[in-house]
Amino acid sequence: MSFLPSTKTISKTYIGGKNITVTFAHMHIGAKFMLKLAEEDEEGQLYTLVASLIFSAFTLEAYLNHLGKLRSKEWDEIERRHSKLEKYKLFAQAAEIKFDFNVRPYCTLKELFSFRDRMAHGKTTEEAVSTYIDSHEKRLPQIHAKTDWQTFATLESARQSIKDVELLIKELHSMSGYSGNPFSKLGSAIYGVVQERP
Repeated sequence: MSFLPSTKTISKTYIGGKNITVTFAHMHIGAKFMLKLAEEDEEGQLYTLVASLIFSAFTLEAYLNHLGKLRSKEWDEIERRHSKLEKYKLFAQAAEIKFDFNVRPYCTLKELFSFRDRMAHGKTTEEAVSTYIDSHEKRLPQIHAKTDWQTFATLESARQSIKDVELLIKELHSMSGYSGNPFSKLGSAIYGVVQERP
């Protein structure tokens, strides 16, 4: 057995290329996964529902930015000038979509963006409580007043949001002239050998 160093040289190959990540598709999977967790376990359910709703809002927001980049090379420079709702209106009008924010699925868009902003800019709140209690009880019962965001974070809201987000994105995608299911790809990658390195 020889303890002499190996004379074999190690060569490395330099690889270059690019990765494309379809963020809105990943966010949509996240929304569905968090809903599944909420359905399976009541412990911590409020938080998994909040996560599902936030992921649904992020799905919409990321799709609008995805569509913006498809339609304009300057999108990264101009997108911050428009609110999330303005972006949707801009693209929907260009695609000749007749939207009404008082009916589904369009009202879900407003609800989700409002919910997302309340969560992102959260504040301590104070809620007024007004209720009747059984006066024969020796102790006051525990009273839980829910905030507006807690009231919105339900299984039904999360399920409806996932469904409506899919409808909104598929409609905007096809009416903007793009074919296929926008959720069918999570991304792609292209790599190649750039240079041999000894």
